[in-house]
Formats: sequence, C-alpha cells, structure tokens
Amino acid sequence: MEGGSFLNLIESLDKFAVGIFRQFLIREDTDKILILTPNEEYKRWAIAYLSTRLKGFGKKVVVECEGERKEQKEIESPKDNLLDKYTFENFVVGPSNELAYKVCLEVTKNPGKLFNPLFIYGRSGLGKTHLLHAIGNQLKARYRVLYIPLMDFSDSMVKAFKENRVEEFRERFFNLDVLLLDDVQFLVGKERTQIELFRIYEKLQAEEKQIVLVSDRHPRDLKDVSERLVSRFESGLIIEIGLDEETKRRIIKQKLILYGLPLDQETIDYVFENTGYNVREIEGFVKTLKVSGIKRLPKSEELDKEKKVQLIINTVAKGFKLNPELLKKDTKERRMINARHIAMFLCKTILNLPYSQIGEFFGKKDHTAVMYAVKKVEQRCREDRKFMYMVSFFEKSIRKSLGL
Repeated sequence: MEGGSFLNLIESLDKFAVGIFRQFLIREDTDKILILTPNEEYKRWAIAYLSTRLKGFGKKVVVECEGERKEQKEIESPKDNLLDKYTFENFVVGPSNELAYKVCLEVTKNPGKLFNPLFIYGRSGLGKTHLLHAIGNQLKARYRVLYIPLMDFSDSMVKAFKENRVEEFRERFFNLDVLLLDDVQFLVGKERTQIELFRIYEKLQAEEKQIVLVSDRHPRDLKDVSERLVSRFESGLIIEIGLDEETKRRIIKQKLILYGLPLDQETIDYVFENTGYNVREIEGFVKTLKVSGIKRLPKSEELDKEKKVQLIINTVAKGFKLNPELLKKDTKERRMINARHIAMFLCKTILNLPYSQIGEFFGKKDHTAVMYAVKKVEQRCREDRKFMYMVSFFEKSIRKSLGL
C-alpha cells in the first residue's frame, strides 16, 4: 500500500489538505515516507505544511520534486508535449465541470471506444487544457499520445510542405493512439490545415483511435470551417465546461495553499470579488497578492476613482443618447442594458476595479451582475465586428480623456 496510512493521517488533521496531497506520489516504508511533488512550489508548500503538523510523527518524511529525480529512463519516443503538473487528481471538480471531468476520466479507461471523438468547449481559463493533459498523462504509459495546439499543428504542416516532408508529417499522426488537439477555434480560415486535419481524423477514426478536441466555442459556431469537418466534430460527444461560484472558491483555496497564503475568509472573499471566472486570472491574482498583499485605497484615491467611473458612465451614456443616471437603474430596455454593460466592461478594462466595487457604483449589491456584463461584452465583441468597433471607440475616447 503506497501512502494509504499517511493520507489517512492527513485527512484526520485537515480534510482540504488531503486533496492536495493526493496529487503527489507517496511511497511509505516502515520507517520512511517519500513524497514526490510535481514542482518546486508544491515541494515548498508540503515542507512548510508538514513541519507544523507532524512534529514527533515517528517516521522520517522526505519531500522531493520530480525535477530532482533525474534517474528516470530516457525513452526514445516522439515528444508527447504533455505537462506532468496537470492531472485528474489536482483538477478542482464542481457542479459546472463535473460532467466533463467524469467523461474525460472514462475516456482513459477505454480510449477510442465510447466517447470518440470527444469535443469540449467553453470560455478561456476554465480547465479545458488541464483535462487534455490529464487524459494524456493517464494514458501515456500504455499508448502513443500527442497533445498539440492547433497553431502548432498548422505550423508543423506548413514546415513539412516547405521541406517536402509531408508524408513524414502525416505518419507522425497516423501512428498515434490518442490525439489531443487544443484551440480548435483557430481552424477558422485555414483551408489547407483543415484538409490535412480531416485526412488524419478519418484515418484515426477508422482505426478507433481516440480523438479529443478542445475549443472556446461549439462546433456549429466555428465559422469558415468546412462542413464535413464540423460534421465529424458533431458526430461524437460534445460537452460544455463552465465555472460556478462553489468551484471558484475551491480553486481559490487551492491556489492560496499553493502560494503559502492564509485561508481566512477575508482573503478568500478578496480574491473572489477581484477576479472573474477564469482559473489563469485567479492564479495570476493570487501570485500578485503574495507580493503586494491586500490593498486598501486611501479616501482621496477612492474619490478619484469615483470621478473616473462617472466619466466612463457619462461618455457611454452620451454615445447612446441617454441620461447617465439611467445606467445605474434596473430596466429591461435593450439600449440601456447595452450601455450599462459596456460601461461596466470599460470600468474593468480601463480602471481594473474589483467587480464588487464596480457593482456599488452601478447600484448592484451582487458583483456577479458585473461579471455577467463583462462576459457578455467580451462575447459580443468576438462575434459582432461593429459592436467591437463601437466599444473600442469608447475605450480610446475615455483613455484620452483620462490621459492614459
């Protein structure tokens, strides 16, 4: 039994911390416990944590990270591009991503048979790439696996054509057991790349090899992608992944532990209110927080912020020919909703204010209303070029007025 009794001990002391330890390789002997962490940050955290919890434990506890154990065998095989740090064990599961997690885990039990192809879509920073790597890391010991972003696939293809090595390029993919393709949305407008991908897709599917695709949008929303390729994507299982409040709080706790920050409610709420529903944004904010701490602005700066917010509201209201005060009131009138959403988006983009603080300026008690507005504007900017130009015009005008 590897790590069983040790993990039981940790669980009795701290049920949340045991979830972190489960992602480590733990080997337990009669007088020694070896803990192998995926990187130096986890190693430092584990040492600090254990030094305060296991005084007088009775067994020698050694913590190392994978980079220190260079005795691993050199395997002469094609590069799989997998990052060891992304596993199923350290993927934070919640209501909005549980189905995607369970399906990906199922894929590793019987690749190529049940969910093939598997297409996962959702906004950036929700854990899609994490799941791709987790699948690959689970399967790489038994199968020929390759993780590759679409742009790298396309660049490799172009290079192969230039160097007259097209067959070699194709063979690399034909010989795979599992293809993990990231950022499929970048297929848009790449006709030659689509042709080569279709050829590879057909070959792998015919041989029941597993294909997992990830995109920021549903296959039917991939514009300028061949209909035959989209129909292949839609022939398998399509799952949307999200991030809810409960899961976001779990992720915040995980990142606070990782970077050695306190798990008190004030810190958790501060990170929650100042970040959106994006794991990369949360991690970046926690990293900054470790250096800068929680910032409380003096009253003079708060007043300055109020003036800047009012300038944004006035500018957007003028552009929509509305009374600025109407942007602070609830209404179902489409023009006023659009104006309010854009104003909230610009407060976040230009001033980088916390969501909760922006909500206060607009008379909203719940900061999630601001998050929703920001996401709606971002989504519409991607889909509607005229709308994007209008938002860009407002932003340039406001930055000029603020001297930014």
